[in-house]
Amino acid sequence: MARILKKQHHVGHIFISVVFTFYLVGILTMTGIWYRGAFSPRIVYVPFIDMIRGPIDTILNVFLFIPLGLFLPLLYDKFDRVGKVLLAGFLISLSVEIIQMFGCGATDINDLITNAIGSCAGYGVFKVLEKCIPEKWIGVFRISGKNGYAELIGYWIGTVIMMLTVQPLLFRSIFR
Repeated sequence: MARILKKQHHVGHIFISVVFTFYLVGILTMTGIWYRGAFSPRIVYVPFIDMIRGPIDTILNVFLFIPLGLFLPLLYDKFDRVGKVLLAGFLISLSVEIIQMFGCGATDINDLITNAIGSCAGYGVFKVLEKCIPEKWIGVFRISGKNGYAELIGYWIGTVIMMLTVQPLLFRSIFR
């Protein structure tokens, strides 16, 4: 870990990383993550039925994860294949669904599916944009090696911890 902290990152990577962390906070805010202290899961196991009944939620879930599929290959060279972006999108979505079991919101298989599709769509957008942007510009934002995995995991864990600890305190003080 000390090796990661010693590595100097380009200002472009730091700036996009800050935007990325705001996006992660946005995901957790939009999905209603906060801790109520009770394990009260509402789980939807049957896929696709609610997608047909409520296509607006389906579309919004896809759009919510498109930026993830765009940020990952932009920031980290290890996310160079759609399968890696799909896995990261699925795991982040799965962690959101698990956290929702302890707060409000429903844990829904359809959310996992649509969020993973959104991640892949974002990767597709990145691949299109990559053809229009010079390689050296993308290199300004991207870091190489396994440091990217550690950084992504650190951002996600830090964001979740912040949303479960700091956000409820802020909400209580603001909306009291």
